[in-house]
Amino acid sequence: MQAKSIAVASAFAVCAAVLSTPASAATTTVRQETATGAPYSGNWRVSTVGPLTFGVTFLGLRVTGTCDGATLEGTVTPAGAGDLTAATIGACRTSNGLSSPPTDLVDLPGNTGQVTYAPVRGGRDGTLAINGDLTFRLEGEFLGRVRTCVYGFRTGATDGLSFDLYNRDNPNRPLPADDAQGKATAITLVRLPGSDGLCPTNGTGAASAIARGETTPNTGTFDRKLYLTQ
Repeated sequence: MQAKSIAVASAFAVCAAVLSTPASAATTTVRQETATGAPYSGNWRVSTVGPLTFGVTFLGLRVTGTCDGATLEGTVTPAGAGDLTAATIGACRTSNGLSSPPTDLVDLPGNTGQVTYAPVRGGRDGTLAINGDLTFRLEGEFLGRVRTCVYGFRTGATDGLSFDLYNRDNPNRPLPADDAQGKATAITLVRLPGSDGLCPTNGTGAASAIARGETTPNTGTFDRKLYLTQ
């Protein structure tokens, strides 16, 4: 994965699901509002709720960090295919003095998305995968000099992010809100070339988020509740 010069930091979204049973093979339909609503096609936004948390290992010690929040935006068809078109991450800080300001992620044309209906008994209803090269940068002074650390997101062996998706009436959804929701519990952060030699090594992160579409297309007002079915 090739690092880009992007000043972002977070553990967001993006991770493999906790699977209690294998997901059943099924088609995918993104719908408006309910399980019987009309198919949805258009823009979507995933906004995290509460701080993003992450941790990395430095000289054998665990370094923890938080970010003020994150937002992903993209497009989706009723069958679940789409793209990531924008991403914003709030200010981040770590327990060893690294930080980054609020930042817009740029240069995203290579990042495609896919919503998939893949229910797990007692868990999620589906997944949102964002495939592509996403990198972020943390900077801070320690051991006598300013260090720059560059990381990328990875799910398994694939560059990118992955969320578990929960319908608005799923009792296992991570937040109490009446909305479609996303959850990432094991985001992998991979240290990339261009990092200072003393930068913390690979780590993990987690986040929970709300996902919505637009009632009126292309207005930037994300007020349409969504529902994922077969």
